[in-house]
Amino acid sequence: MGQVRAVSSPSGGETDLRSQNFSDSLILSAANTPDGLWHLLFSVDALAWNLLQIGVLIRGGVTIGGMRHDPNLVFGVGVNEAYRLESTVAKMPRVVLGARAFEAAERYARETEVWAVYRNARLLRDRDGVWFLNYLTELGCYNRQDPGNPDMLRHPLCSVGRSIRQIIQTKLDLTLDQPDVYAKVEWLARYWNAEVARHPDPNVEPAIGPISLAGQEVRVPPLPFRSS
Repeated sequence: MGQVRAVSSPSGGETDLRSQNFSDSLILSAANTPDGLWHLLFSVDALAWNLLQIGVLIRGGVTIGGMRHDPNLVFGVGVNEAYRLESTVAKMPRVVLGARAFEAAERYARETEVWAVYRNARLLRDRDGVWFLNYLTELGCYNRQDPGNPDMLRHPLCSVGRSIRQIIQTKLDLTLDQPDVYAKVEWLARYWNAEVARHPDPNVEPAIGPISLAGQEVRVPPLPFRSS
């Protein structure tokens, strides 16, 4: 059984969060405020987390721009820019922030400690310079605790995390002959290993382990050569 993550506005105030889906796409929008930005990001975080437990990967883009969003219609430059980010920048199973969205998160972080905590814990910079939403934050925090604590091993995140790890490992192993798909799953596996499967103490093996990547297999040494 998975662990479903529900979302509410960070401050409990109104953010005008709206959603619209068509085909395999989902559009979320919220008020252009600190609470609106983080309510939207937390909603995407919850979506990514809930779908990951059933083996569905997502990618997306977050921006700030004008748009019209009602129950029957959604359009505008903000929608176009979010689509551009999702289709040409994200590429991997990650939700990237455009320049305007990231600048807003930075500005809010300078204004309030709460927003600073969210920005530091929830946004990561990838090797290509792009900032993306860290939807493995909770699992990483859990896995950096003492794995010898019996209460920790009974925590729901332990079984859920191990299940997700196996899902990613299986996807990776089954796509070795599909390079385009493999590259995306490998990105997720490396993100997992860096954010989740590491303990602050290098001598401690975390409760939820890393994903095995191609090229890191233990090689059996060849038999010694004997000349006749």
